[in-house]
Amino acid sequence: MDVLDITLTDYLKYALALVFVISLIGLVAVIARRAGFGLSTTVHGKRQRRLGIVESMNVDGKRKLILIKRDNTEHLILLGTSSDLLIESAVAPQQNAFTQALSDAAQTTRPPGSSANPRIDIPSPPGNTAGPTDAKDPEQHS
Repeated sequence: MDVLDITLTDYLKYALALVFVISLIGLVAVIARRAGFGLSTTVHGKRQRRLGIVESMNVDGKRKLILIKRDNTEHLILLGTSSDLLIESAVAPQQNAFTQALSDAAQTTRPPGSSANPRIDIPSPPGNTAGPTDAKDPEQHS
């Protein structure tokens, strides 16, 4: 009866085979994700995401409450095993304390009678005859 004769090259072959199998599994996972399976797909480019899950909560073993945000409007949905139910639609999103404090500070520091987006006139560069400063004083560039 011979003792198993495993050399260093055999261990190296097994290790390389393991690395090869793991890389194949990773490649299949990447291809599946690009095809739309698995996790949600990301928005490419500079577009903002329009849809997202704000919060979810398990009600019991079979039902789940989900708060979904779409275009700055929130919807509360109850998901069950056999049916889904829209509980509340067009819920205004709640502002956090920091955003509320910024909004309050902007309201109190704005002078009375001013608009939320004041117009700022930027003087035109010298030699440019079409600008807000030239309309006020036409003899200046004669």
